[in-house]
Amino acid sequence: MMKPQTWPIVGITSTIENEGKRRHYLFDSYTSALHRAHCAPLIIPSPDLLLKDTYEALAEKSITGIDGLVLSGGEDINAHLYNEENYPFNGAFTEERDLFEIYLCRSAVRHGKPILGICRGHQLLNIAMGGSLFQDIAARHPEKQMLMHFQKAPNYSAVHDVDITRPSLLAHVINSNTATPVPVNSFHHQAINICAPGFIVTARAHDGIIEAIEPGGDTPCLYGKPHPFTIGTQWHPERMDRHHTHAARLFSGFAAACAGGPAEMR
Repeated sequence: MMKPQTWPIVGITSTIENEGKRRHYLFDSYTSALHRAHCAPLIIPSPDLLLKDTYEALAEKSITGIDGLVLSGGEDINAHLYNEENYPFNGAFTEERDLFEIYLCRSAVRHGKPILGICRGHQLLNIAMGGSLFQDIAARHPEKQMLMHFQKAPNYSAVHDVDITRPSLLAHVINSNTATPVPVNSFHHQAINICAPGFIVTARAHDGIIEAIEPGGDTPCLYGKPHPFTIGTQWHPERMDRHHTHAARLFSGFAAACAGGPAEMR
């Protein structure tokens, strides 16, 4: 086991709560999963909107001090950021978090830092790189029986399967080299619509919903060359890693990439 002094420093975004006393918060499952993967988490709060003009510089400063970035889950994202109007089924969003995390994400890409986007973070990664979302998957597909994408089961329980593209970094990292579907949890009502330039879809649910993306394809990324370990997952592996091997392997692979290896993740 690596000594904690050698663990990579991983920046992780947090949610802003504006009701009552304003506060930043992050569920313990994120930091616990990173600790179990031998990473030292560092929470990066979004600055006040009054500092909007400094966001790009602050994001650059934050990224240069970390070895990797986790874009955490949370509320919806302002549809204006992917050139759509906000419809009633788009939930609460926080302007400062949306904007600052886009700068963080683009800075991490420019600096070649590994990125793991989780649920909202997976969607934010796609938007930051030039993609778009369905604001509500049920409203987008009213004629179709969708799978359970917002579960009532315990958060570590899998409620539907995803098919993983092979070969892909995701398949390699979680050691899923067969056609066997992977069971995942689900806590979302939005999903990726158009995948960002320079990225490919590497997992789908059986109703067609995009469940994972990573760099790939013939079109270049709009904001630099992403680190090979740049993965977005619509599910929450940090809630599954103690019970599901594939989730633990995802964090272990991310930690290895943040630490500078193995070779195929550099």
